Amino acid sequence: MKRLVVNADDFGLTPAVNYGIIDAFINGILTSTTLMINQPYALEAINLSKKFERLGLGIHLTFDKGSSLTGVSSLTDSNGIFLSANGLYEQGVEEDFFNEAEAQIKKFIECVGRKPTHIDSHHHIHIRCKSAFEAIKRLAKLYDLKYRTQEDMLDSFYDKNVTVDYLIKNLSNVESEFYEVMCHPGFCDKILLETSSYNSVREQELEVLKNSELKNFITKNFILVDFLGDIK
Repeated sequence: MKRLVVNADDFGLTPAVNYGIIDAFINGILTSTTLMINQPYALEAINLSKKFERLGLGIHLTFDKGSSLTGVSSLTDSNGIFLSANGLYEQGVEEDFFNEAEAQIKKFIECVGRKPTHIDSHHHIHIRCKSAFEAIKRLAKLYDLKYRTQEDMLDSFYDKNVTVDYLIKNLSNVESEFYEVMCHPGFCDKILLETSSYNSVREQELEVLKNSELKNFITKNFILVDFLGDIK
């Protein structure tokens, strides 16, 4: 049977997102999540994850939200705050992406006690920006880590496409032996409403991932795993 990873981005973003991701793992088809190590609720997320050893935990490299771990660079303003995505595309230097990403990976290892299962990035910066992509390829080789590409992945389960039918339709056409569904489940709290434009839809994603029809379909057609191949 084909192997399926269902990965939740944005672990550590807010308390409600953290608990929603855990709910999707316990009661739904979620197998993995990626941690935003530079966000205020990252440590809470790490403590939650330690209660669920079978939840895969990767790193969600963050270049366009919050403060840099490496200070002022081509990725930030004069106060060390990350630029918008467009600013990164225009002036982000590969070596600065490398240094910042490595700092986030090292902090992950320090806080979690092990390497992440894999690498992806907030808003796909490492895929959309060539200098970031080259930096992540180097780091992935250095740390022996897998990293997200747009091959063998469904990244359109988002916004208006958040339905059971949409997921089943797209997964019915999967031919790859190993496939990823990217998602953003969560509960919606005041912090999320104030800090993210993608807010209430996260609760809809959570309900879809827990849907019994979807779970039955997955059971018949896939083996749920994390990025290391460990079965949920």
